[in-house]
Amino acid sequence: MVRTKQDVERLEAELNRIHKSIDINSEELFNDRIKGIWERLKTSSGKAQLKNMPLDTILTVQNRLPVNSLMDNGLKTMHDMADYTVQDLIQLDEVDEDTANQIHSAVTEIKTSVYEEATPRVNPDDISDEDFHLLESIYKKWHLLKILENMQEKFQEYYNEAKPDIEMAKKQKGFFGGLFQSKEEKEKIRSAFANLNNSKHQKELDAIKQKLDYMLDFEVSKEELKRHFETENAFYYTEIEKATDFDTENVSESLPSEVVEAVDKQPLDTDGLHITLRNYQIFGAKYALLYKKTLLGDEMGLGKTVQALAILNHLRQNHQGHAVIICPLSVIAHWKREMEQRSDLQAFIFHGSNREEQFQTWREDTGILITTFELAGSLPLEGSHHFDALIVDEAHYVKNPNTKRSQNVYHLADRAEYVLFMSGTPLENTVEEMMQLVSVLQPGIAENLSEEMLLRKPQAFREAIAPVYLRRNRKDVLHELPDLEIIPEWVRFGEEEEKFYQQAVKEEQVMAMRRAGWQGGTPGESPKLEKLLEICENAKENGHKVLVYSYFKEVIQTVSKNLEEGTYRTMTGDVPHHKRQEMIDAFTADEAGSVLISQITAGGVGVNIQAANVVILCEPQWKPTMEEQAISRAYRMGQSRNVVVYRLLTEDSIDVAMLEMLGEKANLFHLFSKESDTASRILDEQEQEEEEASIQKKVLELEKERYMDTVR
Repeated sequence: MVRTKQDVERLEAELNRIHKSIDINSEELFNDRIKGIWERLKTSSGKAQLKNMPLDTILTVQNRLPVNSLMDNGLKTMHDMADYTVQDLIQLDEVDEDTANQIHSAVTEIKTSVYEEATPRVNPDDISDEDFHLLESIYKKWHLLKILENMQEKFQEYYNEAKPDIEMAKKQKGFFGGLFQSKEEKEKIRSAFANLNNSKHQKELDAIKQKLDYMLDFEVSKEELKRHFETENAFYYTEIEKATDFDTENVSESLPSEVVEAVDKQPLDTDGLHITLRNYQIFGAKYALLYKKTLLGDEMGLGKTVQALAILNHLRQNHQGHAVIICPLSVIAHWKREMEQRSDLQAFIFHGSNREEQFQTWREDTGILITTFELAGSLPLEGSHHFDALIVDEAHYVKNPNTKRSQNVYHLADRAEYVLFMSGTPLENTVEEMMQLVSVLQPGIAENLSEEMLLRKPQAFREAIAPVYLRRNRKDVLHELPDLEIIPEWVRFGEEEEKFYQQAVKEEQVMAMRRAGWQGGTPGESPKLEKLLEICENAKENGHKVLVYSYFKEVIQTVSKNLEEGTYRTMTGDVPHHKRQEMIDAFTADEAGSVLISQITAGGVGVNIQAANVVILCEPQWKPTMEEQAISRAYRMGQSRNVVVYRLLTEDSIDVAMLEMLGEKANLFHLFSKESDTASRILDEQEQEEEEASIQKKVLELEKERYMDTVR
């Protein structure tokens, strides 16, 4: 109860304390904490790099420094010299003052570069105390700022109501002082005390104090932090970006400065989005809005879908809410799910028996109409019907202007004010395809492009396409991305498998030759299967989940039969597209050691499987891009653990011939080569079949020739 002037003063002091505590727990304070911890982690990471950096690295700065003399003085790495002053160096044998200054200058330059570029990465399986403090600060910011925002509003309401009564109640006098106060003023003071003791006010203040105490005492366990970080990895690094801006340097380094400046000035309304965008994603969305008709070529795993949603959301906020998305059938469910989870945008599906009804609802309302390439030409649009934006996912599907599919998409692109073509393929390697897509978007730019220009004047080429083509690679913008290791595992055929294989070669059955390494059916009869089970068991013991890929249903059945019941899930092309994400969600919730066995054509495109960080490829594929896409389902933004890919290969088999034909070394198959024509080429279905048939024929010839040599 507030009865006296002293009580009022205590109440006022308490409110000032609460107000100060609320101000202290601000977003700015959380960001300062995050930034401070991040800088310490950068320093630690830099020191670790210097320890692994040999002393002769200083020769890259100054090639005439006495490295041998320094090593004779017991110095071995750059870290050993990191804290040496010029005076320290002069004390070393055979180092004069001039040489000491040169050494110190070289060491300082290397240190500065290392510390600036150092990017710490939190390993959920080995969280240090400093890592914990970083994650804890981000978690508290995420959890407490929502409470703080509500508490600020409630406190301000209480304070605004209570402040006049407090000021009036402070005018209370003692007995003798009260003799000189008017009756009216005394009544106002009594009324002020009554208001301050109002039960409603008391409850409001108690609620505010309870929330404040909760915030000040809030703790989160290491286990909960680890679990949350594993599932929301991308969120944590987004918050680090917001606090430190550590990734902005490479967001747009290939673009002319005037383009970057113009993009930065472009507004982006994120109201209605339920995701915090990365810096490079903000730039990508602004870029597409500024230039209106663009080609987004970000590498797989960088969130092109999210950037597209940011564009559509911005347009909706600006009363341009009619849009169409064209994509492969396999990813319609993915688009719908992302839209519902990440935004307030409304999705309509133009596919299936009720597509006409969906179209009419979309046309009369506002929202996003999602359809397939096959149905794009069937949209019942009237001649003058307008829509605001067109998004084309996997835009390389429409690079051939002579196909009906391409012509339908081009026609729709003419109707929309904003058009975004999306493709994860490095189109710089196929200039003709790039020029064709650019000609649909911005024909004026396409007229000035040529393959000769790219070869002879690459900088001029990049400047020419800057207003239409934007591409970022994972390594440039996802600094936190863990390591990727690809391990070839070579085994022999089992006895019966060898016979099966020989017969398949004689009969020229290429598909049977590719499956031969799994014909044993049990670990004792099939070395490939034995190796797979060994990898799965190892992963379980280390708390990891496994993603197994094969082209063949028969192989998937063999693997399934040999895994323990209840520890695996299988996803083949027979699983409906809308059910695949449900299966992946269930796999994500499964215990460590779980295995998802997927047909590479079903689980290699359009789904994200960051829950797995061990990937097993049961056999090589004809196109490296198929394997790259499959691995990218796990090795992408949001992956917190190192990813290990095991490629199961059989010695003296078609596996060897396939790798040779694909131009790769059998013992080191570099899957992510950006310069490989085979890896970067995207073909129409007919061209793909012709290409694959040609490779198969050559591989069969090579293997038959090798086999005949062995039996002679």
